[in-house]
Amino acid sequence: MSRADGREREDLRGSRRVRGWLAAAVALGLLGVAPAAQPQDLETNGLFRLDAALGRPDLWSITTNSFGGVVHGGGFGWVDQDHTRARGGEAVPLCFRDQRVWETVVQFESGRVSRVDLSFYNRGDAGDLSAKAFAVLLERLTASLSNWTGVAAAPLPEVLGAARTKIQRVGWTKPPSRLELEWSVTKPQVLNGRQLAYRSEFIRLKLLPVAAVAAARTALPKPLLARTAITLRSHVQVATNGALIIRDVPMVDQGDKGYCAAAVMARVMGYYGMDFDMHQAAQVAGTESKGGTKGESLRDALKRIAQKNNLHFLAVHGLETYELQRLCTDYNHLAMVAHKAKVSIEQSDYKLDKLLDAMDGNLLRQARTKRTADLNKFKGDVAKYIDLGIPLIWDVYLGLVKEEFLLPQDRGGHLRLIIGYHKKTGAIYYTDTWGPRHECKQMPLGDAVTMTFGLYVIKPNSL
Repeated sequence: MSRADGREREDLRGSRRVRGWLAAAVALGLLGVAPAAQPQDLETNGLFRLDAALGRPDLWSITTNSFGGVVHGGGFGWVDQDHTRARGGEAVPLCFRDQRVWETVVQFESGRVSRVDLSFYNRGDAGDLSAKAFAVLLERLTASLSNWTGVAAAPLPEVLGAARTKIQRVGWTKPPSRLELEWSVTKPQVLNGRQLAYRSEFIRLKLLPVAAVAAARTALPKPLLARTAITLRSHVQVATNGALIIRDVPMVDQGDKGYCAAAVMARVMGYYGMDFDMHQAAQVAGTESKGGTKGESLRDALKRIAQKNNLHFLAVHGLETYELQRLCTDYNHLAMVAHKAKVSIEQSDYKLDKLLDAMDGNLLRQARTKRTADLNKFKGDVAKYIDLGIPLIWDVYLGLVKEEFLLPQDRGGHLRLIIGYHKKTGAIYYTDTWGPRHECKQMPLGDAVTMTFGLYVIKPNSL
């Protein structure tokens, strides 16, 4: 799927609502894993090279004001309005050490570069990669980075993620930078009764200031941000128009792929102070390389990620089968008066997309907003968690109502975050994973209810 396909939905029928690792990877490829895309020699003509910028002795002194000149022509853009992150790789192809870089994210603290992340491979951008091809790419990158730094790769402790995922790592020091290459694969396994095949997941390079890494090693562990009731509520601010809005949810741009669910998960984890990117989320959720995340996988992934990080996942709202039947009944009463065709779940082959496509938008809105109790419950659920400083994960179907901004996706399942509300008007404030113009938008309560098919929260266990 393309960027225009953010979330896949499940069938409605019956729903309740340093050699060892290289050798192992090659071995997987020899055990019958079908070859997919293979790493090719890179034609670097027409690509913007990052070598000069990342090799600068003053890399960590580059400011937000001077950054544009350093990467002029590289197609970088700010991810957020506060200029805390810049992203490149979509408008202009990038490369580093003669290897394609699918995405580069540069982070800033106190107005200066503080971290650089390069994605040499991820399924969402590059597609599936066989185990053997993955190992070849990994070996090529390791050798190239060792040559660039002048030292051999030093093995680092692997990191255990949610759902038994493992992130393997090696590192180098090339003053003034510390380099850490990280990668992960999903091995063939049975998970929750499902047989999972081998999947190459990601290879990424993280650059940090040497001084910052040394300080982090000697510092006492810091508590995760926004964990207590007091600190959570401090993130809620009153806007000039009286709306209550959570202001510190980090932006993650999903790019030109159907990674809205993975990006939303990364944003929530980032809000809680965790270093967790959308490619790790995509691995846990089983997000398709060219598509979205299915409903069951999404909820299961949210739950497992939360539990791994001592948080609690809660499904606040979801349309059960009986509720969809009631919606069809309400809609058909209105359709009969308006001389429109009736609909049913059965006639739609138990597919939500097909059911909604058969409905008239105006009649659907009337059917979903006819009960004051439903509107009040939705508004109350949103207010409850926003008041606590907890963003809500919002499962919607786009194209049912007109939105304020032009979206990269015009119709279909999508995941976004609700970050605020207005007590008097009932307006809902929300954010999408598409960059700075989508950081904070608003929508009438009735429109929000019309397009809603799920509300979830990930919150501290104490709340």
